[in-house]
Amino acid sequence: MPAVVYREIERPAPEVIEKYRDIPASIASDVLNRMNVMQAAIKPVTGGVHVVGPAVTVKGMVGDNLMSHHAIYHARQGDVLVIDARGHTDTSVWGGIQTLACSKRGIAGVIIDGSVRDVEDIRRIGIPVFCRGVTPAGPHKGWGGSINEPIQCGGVAVLPGDLIVADDDGVTVVPRGQAESLIPLCRRRMKEEQDWIRRVEAGESTVSMLGLDNKLEQLGVEYR
Repeated sequence: MPAVVYREIERPAPEVIEKYRDIPASIASDVLNRMNVMQAAIKPVTGGVHVVGPAVTVKGMVGDNLMSHHAIYHARQGDVLVIDARGHTDTSVWGGIQTLACSKRGIAGVIIDGSVRDVEDIRRIGIPVFCRGVTPAGPHKGWGGSINEPIQCGGVAVLPGDLIVADDDGVTVVPRGQAESLIPLCRRRMKEEQDWIRRVEAGESTVSMLGLDNKLEQLGVEYR
């Protein structure tokens, strides 16, 4: 299969993307039946981040960052680069120079199933970067790959244009075709959680609040 770059992708409507600005990754996952969450190892380099944007997908050879360099210039402002680096952590495929280039292009964030370096520079520049590991070992640029083909990242399928919702908890992938229809479900879930918080603060037990009173009995748990 030859390397390929798709220049145009379908993205969620801007008004749909905007409505996810205050929706946590955990809520998005809840309404997706706890699915579409990248593996726990994919974490932000810097805390206190919240990223929302359409995925521009990148697939490359282990330890190679040729395609991710090119992807920076195929992405639009507000996009999120999602890079399948095959989970390899002993060679970085991202660093400070690429992060700086992203900041100049207005890219919203970078998600990498692999390692990065230049962490101090990444934190200073301020573009949210999520990755599996950190190492000073640098990449090579001797292989091809693809841009805007279906990939996996952190154990989750990601299609070009899928909506990425990422924060300190991790990364949730919202399929583009479901992004708009899930918004009212997210709002309902957020309201429900706010109600739970209010009730716990008022002294109610989580056991009674969540209807868990008889669950142990149903499971045959004995008290001794």
